[in-house]
Amino acid sequence: MHKKIITRSGMLACALALAGCAGMGGQSGNTGMQMPGKTPANAAVAATWYNPPSEFPGICLTQFKDGSLRFDGGFAFFNPGRWTYDPATSELSLQLAPTPSLELSHAQVVLHKNLLRIDGKQNTLVYGVKADTDAIGLGGFVFYRDMPCPAARNS
Repeated sequence: MHKKIITRSGMLACALALAGCAGMGGQSGNTGMQMPGKTPANAAVAATWYNPPSEFPGICLTQFKDGSLRFDGGFAFFNPGRWTYDPATSELSLQLAPTPSLELSHAQVVLHKNLLRIDGKQNTLVYGVKADTDAIGLGGFVFYRDMPCPAARNS
């Protein structure tokens, strides 16, 4: 009898917790997470950043409104990733797939455009991004905002 009550109580608590989480900062309708600045043409995309080709092929970083992010054309080892944006602090956090060199490769924060800090334990880079921010630095490359990315390969 007590086991049934405990089991049912546990299931009810889990259901209530999930219902509460669904209402916290999740998607409202089709809007999803937003970024300041221009609104991309693709309704599923929150923002794009592009490192145009030079000595290396172009690299596209796409932030999706569901909180996921994807690299195309390079840096695929950072996939899958997640992102969040805090409008109160104007901070964009990119949580990347675990790589042992993330903290080391970004240690000189001043060399990476708009990079505020690194959380090596969480594999997260935190950038200062406002509506007029034109670029961020990642892995020694400059990614320009709102530049059109070529069609993703193998997607």
